[in-house]
Amino acid sequence: MLREVEREAMAALWARKLEQDALGLPQALRHRNLEPVAAEFIHSLALGCGARRLLEIGGSSGLSTIALAAAARETSGRLCSIEIVAARQEESRKRMAALGLAHQVDFVLADAAECLPGLGPFDFVLIDCEKADYVRFFDMLRLLAGALVVADNILSHDLRAYVSHVRSLPGLESLTLPIGKGLELSRVLTG
Repeated sequence: MLREVEREAMAALWARKLEQDALGLPQALRHRNLEPVAAEFIHSLALGCGARRLLEIGGSSGLSTIALAAAARETSGRLCSIEIVAARQEESRKRMAALGLAHQVDFVLADAAECLPGLGPFDFVLIDCEKADYVRFFDMLRLLAGALVVADNILSHDLRAYVSHVRSLPGLESLTLPIGKGLELSRVLTG
């Protein structure tokens, strides 16, 4: 379960994200974090399915990283966190260290397109990156049978192409949940 200090850290990250939005900062300067309610959900989901090989594509400054690393702590698993912006990942590294979660996380500073082919297989994945990359990155994933893939921003952005794509794939079942900005939850039926 998430500890109170982890929930407080997630709330602080979310408050800062809302401040950045209110200031109208350019998108490149804003931190892109999962909403706390969605982070709590993915934490519970990863924990409930006993995920041990977790991946997040787009860790930003660490809100989702806290949720997934805390789940990995409970399942004796590991989280691979991919982020392309060095300053965001450095902040996340420091936060994980302060929370005692750093030993659960393998940080990868790279474009996911370059490193995904060499990673995996995974049993839990969060996709929360540039929306135009969702389909491409999904197709690059190496997934175990029973794996869960959660994609954020399904309802807040025009991600019909991603939803149509995952729902057209054989051996996969998928549904949209109205949690946070909308989560598409896809489960691999076959390996």
